[in-house]
Amino acid sequence: MNAVVKKIETILRSSYDTKNYVDLIREIFPKVSMVSPDKFRKEFTNFSSHIEGSVHVGNYKTPDKKNIIIMAVQLKNVGYVENSRSTQRSYAKKLIENANADAAFIAFYTEGEPKWRLSFVRLDYEMKIENGHLKTTENLTPAKRYSYLVGENEPCHTAISRFERFIIDSTANPEHPTLDDLENAFSVEKVTDEFFKLYCEKYHQLREKLEENEDFCIEAEQHNFTSAQFAKKLMGQIVFLYFLQKKGWLGVGAWPNILTEKEYKNAFYARGAKSRELIPMVYRPVGDGTYRISGAGLNAISNEDEAVLAMCVKGKPWGSGPHNFMRKLFEIAEKKNQNFFDELLEPLFYDALNVNRGEQGYCPSLHCRIPFLSGGLFEPIDGYDWEHNNFNIPNEVFSNAATKGREADGILDIFDRYNFTMSEDEPMEREVAIDPEMLGKVFENLLEVNDRKSKGAFYTPREIVHYMCQESLINYLTNTLQIEEEAIREFILYGDFMKDEDTVKERRQGNGGMYISENLYKLDAGGKVVVNRLKDMDEALKNVRVADPAVGSGAFPLGMLNEIVRARQNISAYMAITMNAYDTRMMYQMDRSPHNLKYETIKNCIFAADIEPSAVDIAQLRLWLSLVIDDEINPNAQSALDGHKNPLPLPNLESNILCGNSLIDEFEGTRLIKESDLFGDSTYQLDMNHSRFESIVKSLIEKQNELFHCDNTEKKKQLKDEIESLRDMVILSQLEGCTPDKIHRYHESKRMASKPYVLWQLDFARVFREKGGFDIIIGNPPYVGEKGNKEKFREVADTDFGKRTYLGKMDYFYFFFHKGIDILKSDGCLAYITTNYYITADGGVKLRKDFAERTVLRKLINFNEFRIFSSAKGQHNMITILEKGSNAHTTCEATITNRKGNIENNLLDLKNILNMQDGDTVYYLIPNNNLYDGDDYYIRLDGVVNNEDPANSILNKILNSSTGVLGDYCNVNVGMLTGADKFTDRHRKMYGLDVEKNTGIYIITDKEYRSMELTEKERSCIVPWFKNSDIRKYCTTEKNTLWLINISYPNIIEFNERDYPNLYYHFYRFKVILENRKANDGGMQKIISEGRWWAFLMRQIDFSSEKIVVPQRSASNKFGYNQVTWYASFDVYYITNKESQCVDLKYVLGILNSKLYYLWLYKRGKRKGEYLEMYRKPLMEIPIKFPSKTEEQRVVCLVNEIIAKAKKLENYDVLQTTLDNEIFDIYGLNESEKTIVEAETADRL
Repeated sequence: MNAVVKKIETILRSSYDTKNYVDLIREIFPKVSMVSPDKFRKEFTNFSSHIEGSVHVGNYKTPDKKNIIIMAVQLKNVGYVENSRSTQRSYAKKLIENANADAAFIAFYTEGEPKWRLSFVRLDYEMKIENGHLKTTENLTPAKRYSYLVGENEPCHTAISRFERFIIDSTANPEHPTLDDLENAFSVEKVTDEFFKLYCEKYHQLREKLEENEDFCIEAEQHNFTSAQFAKKLMGQIVFLYFLQKKGWLGVGAWPNILTEKEYKNAFYARGAKSRELIPMVYRPVGDGTYRISGAGLNAISNEDEAVLAMCVKGKPWGSGPHNFMRKLFEIAEKKNQNFFDELLEPLFYDALNVNRGEQGYCPSLHCRIPFLSGGLFEPIDGYDWEHNNFNIPNEVFSNAATKGREADGILDIFDRYNFTMSEDEPMEREVAIDPEMLGKVFENLLEVNDRKSKGAFYTPREIVHYMCQESLINYLTNTLQIEEEAIREFILYGDFMKDEDTVKERRQGNGGMYISENLYKLDAGGKVVVNRLKDMDEALKNVRVADPAVGSGAFPLGMLNEIVRARQNISAYMAITMNAYDTRMMYQMDRSPHNLKYETIKNCIFAADIEPSAVDIAQLRLWLSLVIDDEINPNAQSALDGHKNPLPLPNLESNILCGNSLIDEFEGTRLIKESDLFGDSTYQLDMNHSRFESIVKSLIEKQNELFHCDNTEKKKQLKDEIESLRDMVILSQLEGCTPDKIHRYHESKRMASKPYVLWQLDFARVFREKGGFDIIIGNPPYVGEKGNKEKFREVADTDFGKRTYLGKMDYFYFFFHKGIDILKSDGCLAYITTNYYITADGGVKLRKDFAERTVLRKLINFNEFRIFSSAKGQHNMITILEKGSNAHTTCEATITNRKGNIENNLLDLKNILNMQDGDTVYYLIPNNNLYDGDDYYIRLDGVVNNEDPANSILNKILNSSTGVLGDYCNVNVGMLTGADKFTDRHRKMYGLDVEKNTGIYIITDKEYRSMELTEKERSCIVPWFKNSDIRKYCTTEKNTLWLINISYPNIIEFNERDYPNLYYHFYRFKVILENRKANDGGMQKIISEGRWWAFLMRQIDFSSEKIVVPQRSASNKFGYNQVTWYASFDVYYITNKESQCVDLKYVLGILNSKLYYLWLYKRGKRKGEYLEMYRKPLMEIPIKFPSKTEEQRVVCLVNEIIAKAKKLENYDVLQTTLDNEIFDIYGLNESEKTIVEAETADRL
């Protein structure tokens, strides 16, 4: 196998050669059937503009009977091998279809180019599209391509290891390789997961080294940044440079090796006396009329003279720099015994990339051309003094190849193993490499698991991002253009395919027709445009305003940017249909180049905020990378029509992406900005003269626009100061009357990396003046419960906004829904992915009411057990898409999937779910006025009244025939809450106690109980303790292994060392824990504040009497019964008799454990995924019917028999069936209805 691996490595690391490629195929597919590997077929079809021709190497049939064609395709030398991706994909699709195959294995190469692409192409799911002219529906099957970029100097570590594994697995199992195995060999997720793991390890090592350095610790404290922030930014900067060196922009040669006579004279006179001195020193005549550079002469001049020399001669073009620049730079540090970070990286960042050195961009300290990037990426974090501090990060952190060889694991060693691609993946195009999207995943992975939970940060999979961005854009365009949604939907989803087909001349002639809808674009028989709404669409796309109020790593802004630009590029292709060649070139080179469209879109359309500085850094980084990708340099450009010679500076994004708390617009209780008619909202008026405010806002918008473009460091600082001053004019008018200390604290807050507020109407004043709000709010807001995060909630709840929106037991993301609706324009669209609990959660009442009153729900996609985030086990997610406005009759598309598993392994299932084509998913069309149920506005995804659901009439029968609800007859109470059952790792971390983990505090084991040697009085405080897992259907475990020390108030008023010596000593060990309990129980807080630190609050439950107990979450209706002393925690609910009602609890038990009531709880109760959630409120609201005493007794007798069997763990299925039939009869179900209940519960019980 070693010889095979070596052979594969040699082939993949070399430029393309057909003989080598055939050898590679024979290794990967030993049973390949060769066709004509020596026969080259020239291309003469419409693909000939990009494709030179192809070779049909062979065919391979997989063990599962799938056909794969193996091809080599030669590209025309009209662009780099990474370009023209959609054309290559379309050509591959044609080859597959012509061969009646299922997939293709293809080498794409360009003659003379050192790099080539190895691709696996597979036909994806079918899509239906209406042909505009012919009015017929066609089924189209797009091709999806996965590729490795290989060849000379390309890192092939991943491709080599994947094909080695593929060959080993295929040899070992005759049932392989299948088509899925081959696709798995091209898996993007595996390479990124592997890379992220290594990246995180280096990040933590880097942090540790920084924290060991005194200079760093002092500087970090002075400038208010942390080792985590610094390490994240440094790692991000290095990653950015790895992408940049891929462009050949780093380390570009500053002077040519040879000058002609003419070039020598021009250089000699270029800079007066200085150039006349320098040029003869550096360039020596060689006798043939040319002059060659002299190494000795070059070494003899100073850095300052080098800079002058660089201005005298024409350096090598941008794009010609070494693709391993970072490695070369490190080698220089090692050779000169320098510290890589202090002596080379910092000067590269802050004295080269961050300084505008003119057209040549010459950096004397590095002796090469380095582009000026502007934008702020390479500014010192918080202005730290990099020149006079040495952080002394060991060189081994960056590379230890000298000592570890092939096992080296420094930052550069790891990065050098992987291919960095400059293109973000698209739905149909996946590069098996590190792409800019991985920066987002890095941000997610750098959060510790506990930290991720507290921040609620989960990275959104790209398939979800694509879907939400496309749906939001479709909604916006439909409302803006007033064109039928289907025409817009087809263009947004399938515009790439349409454009490729419709812009081919032959397609538009004869009877071919065009795919684009005639509602958007139509040509008459003579080729004249008779319908063109694409101009209107282009204008709408140009003017859409999008915001993500919790931007995270930038997935949604990047997704929206790509969708907007892709749609506008497709429009460009239709515009070109009626243009001549010159006008077409002008259009593509000038206004509508990919770079210009992106630049314009980022400036005018993309806005965001986040409380996390690192998130903002990465989001900005990804936007800058997206511009760098499309910055195509022409070193020979003579005019703007030819392009540009130098890298374009990056924009400043400070006014587009803000760092602060996007939920708060107050400072210490004072509103810093009030809405006004100047912002498109006349709810409030500003405390300022109208005309003065108008002038300030106008100036603010102008300065923000100027800052975006500014590439002068000093001017940029001036503009930022002017913007801050203008903001202060508005804000300080709101702070009039406040104390000087408070105003001082406000000024101090401006220097914080993350501000405690975001002033949407002021900071994005242009959006609100133009439109009154954003067209689209989109994102994945943080999911955080209030438990353990009281302060986080309180800082929002105490504001005016919070007083309107806060409710106990809510999730933090509810705030983001309210805020999103606030800052949307009328008819604007909001799209979030969150958890699904809000639709019935007690804490979601205000949110659902806000939805009902201010919005129209358009799409609700409940993923239930289908896991979206691999790092969030047990989480159930939902996509919510809504419009701001009110129309009770507007239809909502509700989706409920029964799929399980992880989407990463089931992407086709995800596509089918989202396209409403999945067999294991239920789809409903529900008018908004049929979504909300009752005073608590429960959202019923199948409708409050659902005539299509056969179970609905049965549930209504239960409701209408009931004599009351459970809460009328019984008490329903939650179990005990001590606030400190056992000693945990969290306790050790917070309080530093030397106690073994899981040592009992209030809940003790048998062994702990025996070791305490308690007095008789103390033993009277010890009661049996049970867990919710001790509840079985109809009965409970009655033998306990745990005990509760029941020191509850007011059960015990005084607790002291004299009366309770052993227990007092026991609790005193944990006093610091008990004093700081923060349970969501106001009573506990009160008794602790009164000095009873040892106590917890007693529940008003008789734990020793007859009762029904139920776990708060269960897969089935599991109600247990006992008459013994049975204490349990707050995840158990107790159902007991009311004194005023004397009902038979065994009758209630039979009803609650029946199939009929499982159906009620599943359909009308609360659920988390497939699990029933049986909290106090939904339990109390269960409708119940008390029939005649005879019927009731029949049920009680059956329940008694079942309890007897259940206690002995005997089967009681026959008795249960009899009981179910009795209950069917009590509620008057006919045979047809009984069959429905049986069918609905068959797979669940």
